[in-house]
Amino acid sequence: MPWVRVDDQFPVNRKVRRLSDKAFRLYVSALCWCNANLTDGRIAESEITYVSDVRSPKRYANELVCAGLWEQNDAENGGGWTVHDYLEYQSSAEKIRADREAKRARQERWLDKKRAERDTGGDASQDATDDASKDDAPLPSHPIPKTNTSSQSSIPPYQVGRSIDDDDDDLRQVDEMVMRLLAPLAAQPITADYAAWVRKTILDKGRGRIQNKTAYVKRALEKDPRPYLPQGQTETPAPAAGRCPTHHQDLPCRGCAADAKARKDEA
Repeated sequence: MPWVRVDDQFPVNRKVRRLSDKAFRLYVSALCWCNANLTDGRIAESEITYVSDVRSPKRYANELVCAGLWEQNDAENGGGWTVHDYLEYQSSAEKIRADREAKRARQERWLDKKRAERDTGGDASQDATDDASKDDAPLPSHPIPKTNTSSQSSIPPYQVGRSIDDDDDDLRQVDEMVMRLLAPLAAQPITADYAAWVRKTILDKGRGRIQNKTAYVKRALEKDPRPYLPQGQTETPAPAAGRCPTHHQDLPCRGCAADAKARKDEA
């Protein structure tokens, strides 16, 4: 999705301050319409009524021309209007199409990779590390400063690169989940320090940045908890009633169902 760029000083620009409310509305609507329809700022006379719901749009188009915000096109050039300096601030139709094609190619490569992992029996626990969010359209915002010093913000200062997932409270929640999962399987108590070691060991095996640490660690423990049991314990005790003896999940076990499906597909 293309984004319209409007400077935050736009409403107080001397050209804009003189506009009537309807002309102002027509101008902003035209920016959105041109971006959505990839016209590079051109508005045909026959399409002016589609741009905005203001009455008598040609009258306010003339007001915008007089203010220097629109330009009247010659009849030999198709007539209509062109937003003044449109391509100075907005992306061209050519760039938007190229970005869309690049995004489509990235998504296709990502899907091909997932199909290949599935066909070769890849480790499903790695799914949480694959981040397709870079294929999403970026939010239109100012660059993030190194520290948040805005007097208009209620958010305390933060450091660039620090994510919510890195907060100590979130890591403690992961450790508590580790303790809950390993406690029924371990022959000795699982301490907070040991749970933190398990969490760090699993996360260090991940490829790239792991978006959901809790889900990633939980999936690894449910798949095979034995490598993460206290030293000297190589066998897990008998599972509690209602739990799968292989995957140590609540019955019905999704791990067993996945294994059965894989065997059926291979047959």
